[in-house]
Amino acid sequence: MNLPLALVCLVLFSFKVALSEAINLSFFFPVFLLVFFRFKEILVIFKRLIFLNLFVAIVALSVILYGDLHQAGVIFLRSNLIIFFSLLIFHSRSAFDVATSLHALKVGDKMSAIVYFCAKFIGEFRSEFLRLKKTLKVRGFVPKTSLFTYKIYANLVAMLFLNAFDKAQILEKTFIIRNFNGKFYHHTKQKVGIFDIILLLLCCFIYFLNIKVVL
Repeated sequence: MNLPLALVCLVLFSFKVALSEAINLSFFFPVFLLVFFRFKEILVIFKRLIFLNLFVAIVALSVILYGDLHQAGVIFLRSNLIIFFSLLIFHSRSAFDVATSLHALKVGDKMSAIVYFCAKFIGEFRSEFLRLKKTLKVRGFVPKTSLFTYKIYANLVAMLFLNAFDKAQILEKTFIIRNFNGKFYHHTKQKVGIFDIILLLLCCFIYFLNIKVVL
């Protein structure tokens, strides 16, 4: 899959789905194509989708409490279509792949660098958090409703921020030493295949095709 073209498809698909008042059957065609392409990894992607549905379910339930069941269904389906489409595209892709794809789309060197390093630092932040969490577990820490527990959590958050700040300073010094000019250099060029063209056409057709309203 050509990732720069897939990012364009994601933007087209997300805008149409997010700004539509109803869920059309044509929205599912690009998703079905990606499901066919990612058939071997579909179970892993579904697990991630279920995990990410926690916040969407809370929003939908809050709308149901106000008595608007139809709007809750539209929000739930709309959000899941966009999230599922994104997961199907970005599955097994790294932050560097996304950054180089943005660079290939002429988004700009600074924007590509910001996206890459934000994603990289979020990953570092998460791994550091898991490491500290395991350390607390090994030392027999049991969270309770007490002042001691709150102090532990406060120290944990402080250590995470200090660690992130230290890594940012180290990264800055590394860039200075290596004369980093804000550009990403990659030698591989992604070819545009038939699958990419079909996906782009389907994402364009949803702006004109209103086959049937699902919800």
